[in-house]
Amino acid sequence: MAELLILGVIVSIVFYELTDITPGGLIVPGLMVAHIGQPLRMVYTLLIAIAAYYIVKLLSRRFLVFGKRRFVLLIVISLALHVVFNLIFGAFSLNIGSIAISVIGYTVSGIIANNMFKQGVLKTSVSLAIVVGIVELVVVLLSVCGVIL
Repeated sequence: MAELLILGVIVSIVFYELTDITPGGLIVPGLMVAHIGQPLRMVYTLLIAIAAYYIVKLLSRRFLVFGKRRFVLLIVISLALHVVFNLIFGAFSLNIGSIAISVIGYTVSGIIANNMFKQGVLKTSVSLAIVVGIVELVVVLLSVCGVIL
C-alpha cells in the first residue's frame, strides 16, 4: 500500500510539472489505484466530491469561504454527505445488490473537491483519471517484470 501511495505521489508531481494541473491532490491517485478493483467506490467518491464542491460553491455566495476554511468545509461537507447517503441507503455502506459502496477515505472527497475549486471539475476529474491510469499501468508493468507492489 505504501508503495502505491509513493508511486502515486511521484506520478502526480511529474504530471503537475508537465501540465500545471493537479490530479485531485498528491495522495489521491495512489489511494484510488489501491481501490482500482472497486470502480463503484471510486465513482461514488468522485460524486461525493462533486456534490461537496457545488454545495460549498453555493454557500460561498452567501458567506466568506476561502483558504483553510473552504478546505475544512469541503471535507466536513463531504463527510456529511457520505453520512446522509448512508442513513438514506442503509447502515454504513451504500448497497447495490451484493456490492457495498463507500467512499475511499473520508477526507479524499474533500481533497478532490478542493482541487475542483482551484481548477474546475472537468480538469480535476480528467487529470485524476489520467494519473490513476498511468499509476495502474506502471503497477501492471512492474508486476509483469517481477516487481510486486
